[in-house]
Amino acid sequence: MQDGKNIGYLAITENANDIKTAIDERKTFIIRTAIAVGIVILIFSFVLNRYFLKPIKNLVSYTKTIKNKNPKTTNIDLLKLRNDELGLLSTSLDDMTLELQKRITHAENFSTDLVHEIRNPLASLKSASEILHDTNDVDQRLKLIDILTHDVQRIERLITDYSQILKDEVALSKEKIKKLDVEPIIKSVVDDFNNIYKLKRGIQISFQNDGKSKYYINGIENRIEQIIANLLDNAISFSKDNSEVKVIVSKFDDNRIMVGILDEGQGFKEKDINKIFKRFYSDRPDKFGQHSGLGLNIVKNLVDLHNAKIKASNRLDQKGASMEIIFPSV
Repeated sequence: MQDGKNIGYLAITENANDIKTAIDERKTFIIRTAIAVGIVILIFSFVLNRYFLKPIKNLVSYTKTIKNKNPKTTNIDLLKLRNDELGLLSTSLDDMTLELQKRITHAENFSTDLVHEIRNPLASLKSASEILHDTNDVDQRLKLIDILTHDVQRIERLITDYSQILKDEVALSKEKIKKLDVEPIIKSVVDDFNNIYKLKRGIQISFQNDGKSKYYINGIENRIEQIIANLLDNAISFSKDNSEVKVIVSKFDDNRIMVGILDEGQGFKEKDINKIFKRFYSDRPDKFGQHSGLGLNIVKNLVDLHNAKIKASNRLDQKGASMEIIFPSV
C-alpha cells in the first residue's frame, strides 16, 4: 500500500495434500506421545505399588497386628531381605517390636512374681496381728511383734528394690559405657562399707598386680559401684560378726579383669548354684527383712550389661562363698 492505495498483491499458495500430511503427522506425534506417557505412568504405578506402596501397607498391617495382639503372621521377614531403606526400616521395626515384647513379658512376669512374693508376708502379717489382738502372754506378744517387724521390713525392701529396678532400666538407656580403671572404684566402695559396718576384721582388698598396671574395663562407673556394693552387702549378711570378707582383683594375660568377693559364711546349699541369680531366691539369712531376694538378680543383669560373666561357688579352702566377675579385655 502507498498513500492508502493498493499498488499490488502477494499470493501465497500451499498444496492441500501437504497441509493434510503435516496435520496427520502432528496427530500421530501427539497420539504416540500420549501412549508413551500412558505406558510410563502404568509402569511407574506398577513399580510404585509393588515395590513401595505394598511393602508400606504390609508394614502398616504389621503394626496393626502388633497393636491388636493378633497372632496372624505377616510377611515382614521378606521385607527385611531388601537391601534398601525399606529393608532397613523393616528390620529396625521388627527388632524394636521384639524388644518391646520382651520388656512387656519381663514386666508382666516380674509383676506376677512380686505380687506372689508380697502375698506371703501379708498373710503372715494378718495372722500375727490377729493372734496379737487375742493374746495376753508377754513373751508371745514380743515374738509376734518381731514377726510383724520382719514382715514390714520385707515388704518395704521389696518395694524399694522393685522401684530401683524400674529406675535402673530408665537410667541404663541413657548411660554410656566408657573405659574405666576399677581399682579406685572398688577402693571407694570398700572404704564406705568399712566405715558404715565397722567390722572387726574389716573388708580386705588384694590387688594382684605389679603396682604399675591398671585394671581397665569398659563399663559404667556407678553401675560397677552398685555391683560391688550389692555383692559386699550380700557377703556381710551371710557372715558372722568376726568373720572376714575379701575382695581380690587380678588381671589375666589377655587383659581380662577378675573381681572376686569371698566371705566366711555358710556358703551355698543349692546344688545348682545359678539359681541364686533368679528373682526372689529363697535361701536368705535369718534377718530376711533386710533382703528382697532381688539383689543378686540385679547384679546379674548389670554384669550382663557389661558383657561380663559372674560365677558363684563355695570356697575350697574353707567354709564360705565366692563370687567372681570376669570383665572382658578392653
